[in-house]
Amino acid sequence: METTDIDVEIDIADDDLRFEEEVLREPYKLKGWQRYIEHKQGGGGGNSQSQRSLTVVFERAVKRLPGSYKLWKQYLEHRLEVLKNKNSATASEDYRRTGLCFERALLLLHKMPVIWQMYAGLMARQADVTAARRVFDRALRALPLTQHRRQVWPAYLRFARRVGGLTAERVYARYVQMWPEQAPDFIDWCVGEGRWAEAARRLIAAIDSTASSTGALWRQLAHIMRAQPMAVRELRVEPILRDGIQRKGSSEAGELWAALGSHFAARGLSEQARDVYEEALASVRSVRDFAMVFDAYAAFEEAGVAAMLAEEAERVAGGDVTQAKILDLRMLRLERLMDRRPFLANDVVLRQTPHSVAAWLRRVALWRDAGDEEKAAAA
Repeated sequence: METTDIDVEIDIADDDLRFEEEVLREPYKLKGWQRYIEHKQGGGGGNSQSQRSLTVVFERAVKRLPGSYKLWKQYLEHRLEVLKNKNSATASEDYRRTGLCFERALLLLHKMPVIWQMYAGLMARQADVTAARRVFDRALRALPLTQHRRQVWPAYLRFARRVGGLTAERVYARYVQMWPEQAPDFIDWCVGEGRWAEAARRLIAAIDSTASSTGALWRQLAHIMRAQPMAVRELRVEPILRDGIQRKGSSEAGELWAALGSHFAARGLSEQARDVYEEALASVRSVRDFAMVFDAYAAFEEAGVAAMLAEEAERVAGGDVTQAKILDLRMLRLERLMDRRPFLANDVVLRQTPHSVAAWLRRVALWRDAGDEEKAAAA
């Protein structure tokens, strides 16, 4: 009977004797231990007694040959196979012992990426998120940079996505810091998780660092700021969107104007929203941009009227005449906006082609249709 450093006592079977003699005769020869291990793997089946017996042989082997990558890899795979159907909560001691085996292996094999991958996978199966994250971080510090992207980060990102929250955000941020071209993956994750402020910040950074077309990035940023105004309120939304509008050759000006107006409207800043829409209608230079801004402006006014109409009966019944006057004012604003549409559209055409005779004749016709001959003559 022999006792190993894993506190398990195993009887040496008769068919083990020739292998015992070989490893005792040449304890530092790898082939002898491999033959012994293959014998134990092939003849013992999968019961717990045979697993313990095989574990003892592995322990004795790595004690004699602590620098053998091949032995350690086989041993650790065996330990993981034993844990395969065990729950980390109910078998916490088994998981702890296996973790200690990995720590012993890494004392000499800390440059072996496969060992780190196996260890990180073991830790990721357990409930201790911090411990797992530290193993991934240690792997990044121990392995050469050239191996990080292929050997460590895929598993680290899978772990981060599963954990979610602030941990995943920080892991992704580190990944993008090393490989900025992967920022779209981080942005997509932020959007999927509803982390709108971080998504907006990453989009802004991507826009600033991208030399090629940034139209899709601006559109995505505009959508977030328009749909999630409270989530991005800590950002300098107005300067950011105005910067996009003013960039030379911007093809997203209309969408950015609409996003800025909608952002103010969603925050309850109606007068600021209205000022933005009016400024946009006076400055856009394409029919496409005009249509986007006008539709957003009209939707804003219609939403305000609809909200007040829903409350009108109750307020009037309570004698609130002031509210009725405000409703009349908003309805009048909406009507005037609709009446101004042809003139505003004509303004856009004239800004594009100020010397177009057809556009000026259209202007005259609009004033005549409106019954204002004086302005028709002045046009």
